[in-house]
Amino acid sequence: MGSDKKVAKFRRARTINIGFITFFIIFVYVIVNIYMYFTTEHLTIYEVKEGSAADDFVLDGLIFRDEKIVSTDTAGYINYYHRDGERVAKNSVVYSVDEGNAYAEELAADNTSTSISSDDSLAIKSEITDFQKDYNSGDFTYVYQLKEELKNSSMQIYNDSMLTNLKTLMKDKTASLKVAKSDTSGVVCYYTDGYENLSADAATSATFDKSTYQKTQLRTNKLQDKGNAVYKIITNDNWSILYLLDEEQYNKIKDNEKVTIIFTSDGLKQTLPVKIFQKGNDYYAQVTLTRYMPRYINQRFISTEIVINSAEGLKIPITSIVEKKFYQVPLSYFRKGGDSNKEGLTRVVTSSSDGNEKTTHEFIATDIYYQDEKYAYVDTNLFGTRDMIIGEDEKDTFILDKTETFKGVFNVNKGYAVFRQIEILYQNEEYCIVKKNTVNGLSVYDHIALDSSTATEQALIY
Repeated sequence: MGSDKKVAKFRRARTINIGFITFFIIFVYVIVNIYMYFTTEHLTIYEVKEGSAADDFVLDGLIFRDEKIVSTDTAGYINYYHRDGERVAKNSVVYSVDEGNAYAEELAADNTSTSISSDDSLAIKSEITDFQKDYNSGDFTYVYQLKEELKNSSMQIYNDSMLTNLKTLMKDKTASLKVAKSDTSGVVCYYTDGYENLSADAATSATFDKSTYQKTQLRTNKLQDKGNAVYKIITNDNWSILYLLDEEQYNKIKDNEKVTIIFTSDGLKQTLPVKIFQKGNDYYAQVTLTRYMPRYINQRFISTEIVINSAEGLKIPITSIVEKKFYQVPLSYFRKGGDSNKEGLTRVVTSSSDGNEKTTHEFIATDIYYQDEKYAYVDTNLFGTRDMIIGEDEKDTFILDKTETFKGVFNVNKGYAVFRQIEILYQNEEYCIVKKNTVNGLSVYDHIALDSSTATEQALIY
């Protein structure tokens, strides 16, 4: 009885594997995000900081002064009574001639009974006090300055002593000393180099060749012949520095009326009018000074840093800069309205219904990105070409058709990109210095898009 029994087979119902589907969706999502990550340009944020910049270069300039060489009219041994770089009055005793070198020891004798005067003591104390006020442990220039000042003060005391000894000797009628006085006032120095009679206009590129430059010291204990140069005197406080430029330096300076020079030896900084000219294939720049001539009395070639187009402000990379167009609108058309207390413009909107035109007014709040005395500039994305706006009087209308292009950056402080207009003060190939504290501009520590091409205005960045 069991052999006639039939067994029926049932199909098993198909079940959906939720786990597999979930895993597959997540897998596809991850793959898509990885692909987008590697194929999409990413926005990098740059923090705005203060900075300064300038076009500068260091050059050796050639100094020109009104110099007069003085020669002795008597052979003999020369004794000097003024230190190098000291200013002398007309008819001052500059040197004496000892025909037989018989009085050198008497002139240089140490008069132990002579003490430092109260004026000399006060001057030395003042120099030390000034040094203490200005001293900077990171700059040893002040130390060397003090050294030179004290050296000059001691030399002055020594020279005064020699002058005293000279007066004593001159009372002796048998003394064979001849005193030489200056025939003009000025600053004395004791070297020659052959440039004394050369003018800046006569200088050539060969004049700047330091390999052929020779400097002859005039102070010596050797017997001097009649007619030998013994000192020179600079009769004018005005002096000039001439620079030989290459073409690139010439092009940078030529449009400037003034330049700033910094003396590399001591850091002295001066802003001066500059004269630019060309002779043949050579380019020159010349600055004229009215002070500090004795400070560099012993230098013919002087190293200075020339600074042009200097600027201080906010430093941003060139890649952050973007250009944007704005509509130009008279300031008188702005007024407050709408649901907020913001300023904006009222646009005339014309619509057609059943063949009839209907005119309404729409208030649009708008930021002013830049303004001058007459006009303000608003975002072109808020209005259409040749939109009409009205003023306080509805009959007073203005058509938006004139645009201006401004440079700016995308500010991302609020998590989305906002255009901020900038005023560039200085620019090179890598970065620029922009004016700070401008209306609707940038401030220190603002965050901007490092590359403006990776940002979209008003788009979220996070």
